Amino acid sequence: MVVIIMFICLDCGCVFDEPKHWIETHGLDSPPYEEWDGCPFCGGAYAETYKCDGCNDWLCGTYAETKNGNKYCENCYEIREVGE
Repeated sequence: MVVIIMFICLDCGCVFDEPKHWIETHGLDSPPYEEWDGCPFCGGAYAETYKCDGCNDWLCGTYAETKNGNKYCENCYEIREVGE
C-alpha cells in the first residue's frame, strides 16, 4: 500500500503534495534573508491532511477517527447521546 502524504494550506485552503521553500531578501544584497517552507500558492502555513472516508473531501478542520483508522470530516459524523 502506497501512502501519499498531502498538505493543506491553513491560509488559502489549497491542497498540495510538497511545500515550497521561500526566500525573501527584503531588498538586501546579502544574507541574512528570511527563509521558510510554506504553501506553494500563497506562502502560508500548512498542515498534513487526509481524505475523508465518508465524502472523499480533504480534511481541513475537526475530524473524527475510528479505532480502525477511518477518518471522517465534521460533515460526515454527528455526536449523539444514547436515547436521542
